[in-house]
Amino acid sequence: MKNATQEGFTGFDELSGVDPAVESLLGQGQRRQVESHLPKTQRSQRKKERERTQRRLVNRVNLDLPVDLKKRLEVLAKKEGVPVSQLVAFLLYSPVHQLEKRMISLWGYKTASGCRKFEWNIDLKRHDEEVRRNSENGTG
Repeated sequence: MKNATQEGFTGFDELSGVDPAVESLLGQGQRRQVESHLPKTQRSQRKKERERTQRRLVNRVNLDLPVDLKKRLEVLAKKEGVPVSQLVAFLLYSPVHQLEKRMISLWGYKTASGCRKFEWNIDLKRHDEEVRRNSENGTG
């Protein structure tokens, strides 16, 4: 642990091999220490920002997307002037409804997962190719 004192603070920047939970606690302690020296208005503002972030966590989903799809979504969101998350939510409503009502199926796109958590993976590359082919032919 590095015990560098800069502006009266103990530095924990060069921690190696530290458990993530310990690192998180140290980060929180360091944040509190820094914030304790801020003016009351800035402390209040940071507290409100943290609370707003906490409230948004229930809406958060982490997705692993193909790089090209992510880039396309970012370009479209910027072009439309909307957040990427709202664009994705907008685009998902129709296919989710169709899948729920069995109007579309994942049949033919499922491949064996090979992991215990999920039985199947979806062949996204094949789906992308079919979507592109259908849009070129005017059938999709």
